[in-house]
Amino acid sequence: MAISASDIKRIKALQQKKFRQESGLFVAEGVKTVEELVGSDFNVIEVYSTENLDFFESVDANLIHTIKNKELERISGLKSPNKVLAIAEIPNIEHVIASESLVLLLDGIKDPGNLGTIIRTAKWFGIDTIFCSEECVDIYNPKVVQSTMGALFHVKIRSEDLTNRISLLKKDSFQVIGSTMQGRSVYEHKREAKTALVIGSESHGISHSILELCDNECSVPNNEKKRSVESLNAAIATSILLSELTRPH
Repeated sequence: MAISASDIKRIKALQQKKFRQESGLFVAEGVKTVEELVGSDFNVIEVYSTENLDFFESVDANLIHTIKNKELERISGLKSPNKVLAIAEIPNIEHVIASESLVLLLDGIKDPGNLGTIIRTAKWFGIDTIFCSEECVDIYNPKVVQSTMGALFHVKIRSEDLTNRISLLKKDSFQVIGSTMQGRSVYEHKREAKTALVIGSESHGISHSILELCDNECSVPNNEKKRSVESLNAAIATSILLSELTRPH
């Protein structure tokens, strides 16, 4: 059965934050991403695919719609759609308890690719709890979802007021470390039993109000004496910092 014009309009609308918020739904695309989605605890609403895929065995057959390549192109937000698109519910995460010894706080990350890569990197290093400021790009922006390569579906993540979250973390004995250009080298930093790492925006770094709440600051040292590189990409800096902070000492 061909996909209807109303369905195409409805699915395409989910590319916009307004309609994601109104419907409580988001889009995931590509074989790897959708496979991770259906294997997670997320509630999958619909799947549109150009072929039968191995992981469909774990999906309710009533949710799967077989469509043609041209139809997938019409509902996809990608330049080169990859076989399958799924729609799922945005989880209602009201309360997140930081049960791990290292958590990540993101302050004003605006670039979807950066946010997605940071989430993916965090999961790689075993970070399962991430808090985003309300100024960050929407967590379920299609480009964010795509960049996480499925890691988004296996972490606890929510957007909230970081000031309040830092207060809660400190009450729970977390040391809050801000990533700045002026901070002490992460290679000289002594990690406490419980640590919350704050990563600031790509252009402005950590906001002043959040930086004031940090207990210490750390940095990735620049060995280039001429300072030909002004700063690291936020995702790259996060990767280096997490690699060191999770290293066995």
